[in-house]
Amino acid sequence: MMKQSYFYIGINVLLSSLFISAPLHASNEVLSVDRGSLQGMEFMFENDAKITPKNSNFTVVNSVLMSSEAGTRVAVVTIRNDATGSRILQAEHIMALFADGKRLSPIGLSDNLKLEDGEQRSITISFGADDFPILAIYTSNNLNH
Repeated sequence: MMKQSYFYIGINVLLSSLFISAPLHASNEVLSVDRGSLQGMEFMFENDAKITPKNSNFTVVNSVLMSSEAGTRVAVVTIRNDATGSRILQAEHIMALFADGKRLSPIGLSDNLKLEDGEQRSITISFGADDFPILAIYTSNNLNH
């Protein structure tokens, strides 16, 4: 009986410490808008692997880059369908250029996001965690990065 009560006390202490530490981890995930407007700037990082977004009729109209202290990288992107007809936006159509020169497609993009001819829509997309900030978000229709 005595061993069992120590077990329950130990579990309660463990659970209490998890709940107390949870807000500390959550505060690191608060996103802040990254300062400075780099939109329209051209960067000349090497791209030997020829990593580019999948060809599409989508254009990034504007973007707001955000990050957390833990290195989470997120962007709010306004994208426009320049095709004559509806198109489905896929993660491979969008790419981020990071400050170390790497290029990645988003990991947090809803599947089957349909945009009509000329439609613009703002979406929030995630690029995961990275030590380097995002410099630009682009599609095949935007400037070459």
